[in-house]
This record gives sequence, C-alpha cells and structure tokens, in this order.
Amino acid sequence: MDSFVAMERRLMIPRLTTSLIFFVAIPICSGMSFAQDRGDDHLTRQLFEQYVANRGKINGESVLAATHLVAERGRENGFWKSVLAELKRNDEQSEIGCVRVLGKMLATDAAARVAIRRRNETGEITAWVPMVCLGREVVTELLNRAYRADRFRIDHYTIALARSRVPEAKEFFQSILRVPVPNNPFTAIPASQGHLESTRIHAAVGLSQLGEFEGVDWIIANCEDTTGHVMNAWPKGAKRGGGLDACCVDVLRQMSDEQARKSKADWAAWRMTTDMKSLLNHVVVFGDP
Repeated sequence: MDSFVAMERRLMIPRLTTSLIFFVAIPICSGMSFAQDRGDDHLTRQLFEQYVANRGKINGESVLAATHLVAERGRENGFWKSVLAELKRNDEQSEIGCVRVLGKMLATDAAARVAIRRRNETGEITAWVPMVCLGREVVTELLNRAYRADRFRIDHYTIALARSRVPEAKEFFQSILRVPVPNNPFTAIPASQGHLESTRIHAAVGLSQLGEFEGVDWIIANCEDTTGHVMNAWPKGAKRGGGLDACCVDVLRQMSDEQARKSKADWAAWRMTTDMKSLLNHVVVFGDP
C-alpha cells in the first residue's frame, strides 16, 4: 500500500472517481505485492480501454488518473506495445489518449537515460533503478504521424516528442518554428504551413532540451507576448490556459534555475552566458490538461 501511495503522490494524481478507485484497489486488497501485480497487464488494459481509449464521455479527472497509471504500469510490463498498436489503428477517438500515454512513458525513459549517463560518467547511484523500456519504433511512429497531423492534433504529438528528449525529433521541432503562424486558426491552412503558438512553444522546449539555442531564442523572443495562448500542457509554474508570456518565463526559469529574471532583456543576458550543453540536464516539467 505504501508503495502505491508514494507513486500517487509522485505523479500528482487527482481525485479518482468511485469506479476507478475500485479498479485500482483490487490488486492491493488481494495481498499481492506491487511488483508481482505488474507482471499481469489485465488491470492496465482495463484502465486503458475504459478510461483512455473509450469513446464515451468520462470525467476528465478519471481520464487523467488512468493515463498516469497506464503510463506508469505499462512502460515496464510491455503494455506500451498495445498502446502503440491502438494508435496504429487510426481511430481518431483514441488517438490523443494513446499519444498522451506514450508521451508520459517516453518522459520516464528520458529520465532513465539521463540517470544511466550520470552513473556512467560520475558513478552517481540512485535508489531508482533506471531502465529504458520503449522501443525506437514508438518515436518513429509519433514522428511519422506528427508530420501528417492537423494544426490541432499536432500539438499533442509535439508535447509527447518534447517529453521524449530524443535527437530524432530535432528536425520536426525545427520545421514547426520555421513556418508562419496563421492569423485565423480556423482557416484551411495545412499544418505544414502554419502552427499555433501552443505547438510552437512545445517545439521550442523540445529543441531547448536537446541543447539547441534555436528553441531558447524563440522562447526568449516571446516571453513578453501577451496575445498568445498555450493549450494541452503548461509548464508546472504557469496556470492552465495561461498566456504565452507567462509560460515562456516559467520554461526559462526551469531551464536556468533562476527565479529573479523577468524581462526579455534579462533573459537575453542569461542566454549570452549560458553553456548550450547545460540545457541537456534541465528537463522542463509540463502539467496535464
């Protein structure tokens, strides 16, 4: 029980509905250890099918909680393959849920790669045993689909790929930042010709975490933009539905570990003295919708 409570707190899972509590409580009350239960993906599949891939209307908090649990459990027990298979079915109703789950799994894999690298370079030992669990085909599929996604769905793919922190996504992020923003988001402009500010900040974060100043420069350039809006995922210090300026500032604070800087001039000065390689060690944490 203690291990499960700790996991909930770490993932900041919100209040669960009664039915979801029932699903989660089954293995705890059975007397099985958490590690033993993870070998069977029956519970993971139940949560995924009913709350993540379900086509009906479900309480948002329940969906979010289930997404966290499926990502946590399914990464190590191999259920990620089932999520990937569902995504490949091209079902628009389950597509975004699959992308969110895979993005969370990729984020944990990214943290594992960093921990392994630090262990090899410095001998640093952590209580967590880092493992990279997802196959390379996950990023490949997300990239292939991202290039074809419309202006609204592409943001979800960009968030997932930014969380993955893999160099394979570099050109994709660059392609987003190098096209104009449409004046009217409802005009019939292909995704390849115009992206919303929300997608662009997520792409900029993805580039920044790869040590590319092109992403940092975009974030600094927009840190005083009071007209833009961010959707689908916000940096941990910014409000949901917050403005582009506040989100950019919070991203910069996470990357720099500096809380006092506010203006574009302040951040431009920081940019001139920052070692690009240092950005590789700063993950930008995003909350969920």
